[in-house]
Amino acid sequence: MLIKKVSVLIFIFIFALGGSFAHAQVRDTDIVLSISPQYPSQNQNVNATLNSHTTNLDKANIFWSVNNQETSGGIGKKSFSFKTGDTGSFSVLSVTIDTIDGQSISKTMTITPAELDMLWEAYDSYTPPFYKGKALVTSQGTLKIVAVPSIMNQNGKVNTNNLSYIWKKDSKTQSDSSGWGKNYFIFQNSYLDKGNIIEVRASDISGGASASGKITLNTTNPKILFYKNDPSLGVKWETALSNGFTINSNGETITVEPYFFSPKNINSADLVFDWSLNGEKIQTPDPKNILSIKPEAGQSGSATIKVVVNNIKTLFQSLEKQINVQF
Repeated sequence: MLIKKVSVLIFIFIFALGGSFAHAQVRDTDIVLSISPQYPSQNQNVNATLNSHTTNLDKANIFWSVNNQETSGGIGKKSFSFKTGDTGSFSVLSVTIDTIDGQSISKTMTITPAELDMLWEAYDSYTPPFYKGKALVTSQGTLKIVAVPSIMNQNGKVNTNNLSYIWKKDSKTQSDSSGWGKNYFIFQNSYLDKGNIIEVRASDISGGASASGKITLNTTNPKILFYKNDPSLGVKWETALSNGFTINSNGETITVEPYFFSPKNINSADLVFDWSLNGEKIQTPDPKNILSIKPEAGQSGSATIKVVVNNIKTLFQSLEKQINVQF
């Protein structure tokens, strides 16, 4: 009989606990409201989602509204889509959850669309004078990325210097480069990287207005081109020399341009130029990228001019180029 009484007491205790679990109070923090994308831009479609591990949302009555206008609702309506307004506008997203246990919970989120552009430049990449293209970055080159956010709050457009920036490189937060007013990020890529993914988030002092951006930056290969240095017109950068270039009897001056090597100061001691003629090394001229050559009187034939450019501070910024000339 003692065993039966103990069993009955245990059953009553478990039943009481079960009843208390079934009617446990659901707290506001037990239901998570999230949006995707997390930092929407202007006139962008946004998906809002509810999640909970403590209450069954599939059986709850859920009502969604934007700016106090109910737009959607129903049992188990855990997701909702809407469109943001222009930059500077505010969308107040509200949702009311009536649980199966008769509780009512409300969640509200204010969404301020913002824009963020990311501009990049090869911070220390050589290009010749009057080059109209964009300098590119090679292996172990240095890049600079600038964030240009357009964020509005209740006081109007926020000055870019009055924002906090969190920078990430390949998903890793760059703590030293992040912080208040740090709207740019400078780094040297690794010789192991073919490219880098750079992300940034800019937010105001309250964290209520934010914008984010992401950019993928790939490295390129340096290149060497030969140009004729005309005594009257200067370097003819509009046309690169090719094999078969004829050197007249009075001689020619050839300029070599090492595109996208670093540093961009071609006179830096880090950039070494090694010249050879028909396989024999010749003395490096001064300036080191300009070679004057004159055939011997009465001689004709062909020759191979080769130059090797090497950045001695890097592992793989090294390239050679040769040209066959006639005289």
